[in-house]
Amino acid sequence: MSLPPTKCTLYPVFAAASPRAVIYRRGPSNQTCLIAWDRTEDSFEVGQWFKGTVKPSWGGLSPDGEWLVSFLGKYRGPFATWTVLSRPPFLTAVALWPKGDTWAGGGFFLSDDTLVLTHGEGPYDLAPGLPPPPGLTVLPFTRANAPVVTARAQSGPAASRWRPDPAVEGGWILDAPAGAPSSHAFIRAVSAYTADPLRSLPESVRHSLCAGGPPVPLQVAGWAAFDRNGDLLFSQEGGLFRLDADRLGGIGSTEELLARARCLADFSDLRFRPLAAPYAAPTPGAEDGFAPILDRVSREDRHRRRQVRKTRERVGRSG
Repeated sequence: MSLPPTKCTLYPVFAAASPRAVIYRRGPSNQTCLIAWDRTEDSFEVGQWFKGTVKPSWGGLSPDGEWLVSFLGKYRGPFATWTVLSRPPFLTAVALWPKGDTWAGGGFFLSDDTLVLTHGEGPYDLAPGLPPPPGLTVLPFTRANAPVVTARAQSGPAASRWRPDPAVEGGWILDAPAGAPSSHAFIRAVSAYTADPLRSLPESVRHSLCAGGPPVPLQVAGWAAFDRNGDLLFSQEGGLFRLDADRLGGIGSTEELLARARCLADFSDLRFRPLAAPYAAPTPGAEDGFAPILDRVSREDRHRRRQVRKTRERVGRSG
């Protein structure tokens, strides 16, 4: 008997200068799978899973799509949380920066060879044995260099095209690309979680399409964007959809929007499976995939915690 589909959400991230993208598929809540997406032909490659916390909006792809920076956490072990540089669709570390908390973290690319770490005032030390690859410059996003980094980010290929919506409090607008058949259209995003939907929980963001008529709500999706040719891309639970740019006009309802769109893939039925990154040896005895060995709790750590629990239970019974 086949298992029922898992409730999940999709959060794609685009490379700024190529058709490459990566999809963070989350579900169940503590499991995230990476999926490589080539938007030229809408082909997909299911990659590595991670058991723990992943914040997709705190990272991104290099403009050419070769590198991925992500913020991860298990809240145990030597690091608790960390920022990792990997090759998509894998999360196994090529380079790793321990963070230890969720007060900032992650990073973004200014160019193919320049990575900015958003660890606030720190820490910025590398994990032992996991340095960045040769030729990659890593900049800390501290108060001292924030103005320079921000100026470069706003003028570079990875600059966000989202802008505040003057007509809706807490709203943001993403315009269709200039020159596309739907260049008059835009997406409106409103978050019930924070003022910035790009930093909000995906489940809290509501999108609507505005294409010359009244706004048409998308299903509760958590993600929507325009492709480079003006096509509308959006997710609905585990499904990923594309609506051609020349079919955006005259849509009067959510049902009509869904009827016109094509489902590119449905990832609802994916289940966790261990998968080794081709660029790193698997960790012997791995419990939840092939994350770096430094991310893990050692046998000694688990034994020590069991002893602490037993001691507390004895004290509680005697008291």
